[in-house]
Amino acid sequence: MNNFQKVLLVIYLPITIFILILDILYPGGNMVSYLKYATIISLFIVALKIKKNYTEQYFMNLAIFFAMFSDFFLVFCSTIPEISRSVVSFGIAGFILAYSLLIIAYQKNFKFGWGEFFTMLFVLSIFVPQYIILYPHINGWMFYGAVIFGLVLCYMAWTSICTIFRGYFNPKISRLIALSGFLMFICDLGVANDIFNPAFSNLFVPWLKNIIWGSYIPAWTLLVVLIAEKNLLSSSRVNK
Repeated sequence: MNNFQKVLLVIYLPITIFILILDILYPGGNMVSYLKYATIISLFIVALKIKKNYTEQYFMNLAIFFAMFSDFFLVFCSTIPEISRSVVSFGIAGFILAYSLLIIAYQKNFKFGWGEFFTMLFVLSIFVPQYIILYPHINGWMFYGAVIFGLVLCYMAWTSICTIFRGYFNPKISRLIALSGFLMFICDLGVANDIFNPAFSNLFVPWLKNIIWGSYIPAWTLLVVLIAEKNLLSSSRVNK
């Protein structure tokens, strides 16, 4: 890991902790939401200014753009109660695009072996119980959007973890990709509960927000770390 990558972690991991504390001290505070959105904007700007050495890094950068786009509707607009619920669909659409771009970046040397099979079971074992809990509370056209989002989210998490078995990226990078994708997966299951679970949907629940933001900012920070990586591919791939 180069010095720039270390600096990213030194900056953004403490910011994450600071936001988690603010969510406990000032639950639902607008200024906390503005800080969250500003953090995502800053990650996009940093990623944009990094010199890319691989095509995959451009897809990752574009994914961060769509995450920022989505957070305008899901985070910034949450400070405006009159419109916050009506723009959720735009946020969902943006993350579908973001995760689709990550799938394109990670879907190299595709194969389906035992590693991929057990990874699929692992992802589904987490997702399916959440789906069973939430689907009765998602109505109308939003149900179809949520199903599409869930499928894309699961596939993104699955293929990000499966980079460990495929040998396209170097082993260290594959582990970072897997961690980033899994954190995104956990974050969005938290978001789904925050939006659709009647036990949480009309409340600000600090521990749930901590799960969401404690996984979200590190996940996308790791993606910027990947964009800054100069040796993204495995040595065998580079030598071809």
